[in-house]
Amino acid sequence: MKKIAFFDIDGTLYGNDGTTHRIPDSTVLAIKKFREKGNLAFICTGRPMRFIYQIFGDNMFDGYISANGTYIVYNGQSIYDRILEPETITKLIEAFNELDIRGAFAGPYKGYPYKMASDEILHYNSQFTGEEYLIKEWKLEDIHANAFDIFYNDESQLKKCREYFSDSLVFNSHGAHMSADVSFKDFDKSSGIKHVINFLNIPLENTIAFGDGYNDITMFETVKQGIAMGNAVDELKKVATYITDNIFADGLYNAMIKLGYIDK
Repeated sequence: MKKIAFFDIDGTLYGNDGTTHRIPDSTVLAIKKFREKGNLAFICTGRPMRFIYQIFGDNMFDGYISANGTYIVYNGQSIYDRILEPETITKLIEAFNELDIRGAFAGPYKGYPYKMASDEILHYNSQFTGEEYLIKEWKLEDIHANAFDIFYNDESQLKKCREYFSDSLVFNSHGAHMSADVSFKDFDKSSGIKHVINFLNIPLENTIAFGDGYNDITMFETVKQGIAMGNAVDELKKVATYITDNIFADGLYNAMIKLGYIDK
């Protein structure tokens, strides 16, 4: 029976090789071979759909779990859309003010910044081609967002955020960028995976995941086989069933070969 694999983006499929951001050629080949065997390949990421299509196009994968499980596309159609309700956004804004942090509410194709500086908005929007992703002026009732990012001044501020939201949120830090994408503990990447396999009637026994970050932990705890990149955080490696090489040392391709998912 066919298998289904779920792939994180940053640090797993796509990253900075020291010169530029790119997808390793071996990764493209591995996914192509995997699908040619009749298997399904899904992206599973905190990124919004607009970023996904921009980097990967619309035919490299069978489907997409975006915004940490809250917006799902299969065969070009949205099959799940869990939005942030206005009252949730209002409570988050109150917390942002109390913690003195900035945020951006992320929808599939548009985003909504809160208290972000002009240079932060400019840098965020530089990830996207065409019209700006972040809309500078918005009203609460206009927001269609599934997830959000935070921006902080130092690591102590991030620590305060984690303590403040310890019961409800997971922060996936972007390191030196002083930002993090955020997922809810009651609905995350693993929830998106469960929705997909139920929708497609694929048994859990046939599920695989590749990742490197904190928001991949529940994903690994859900699937049959969780494969951590060599550059993954230690916490993810602890729950992985297999640890491969770094992203730019052909880690994804090598794991696919080693575990028998594709042929050389």
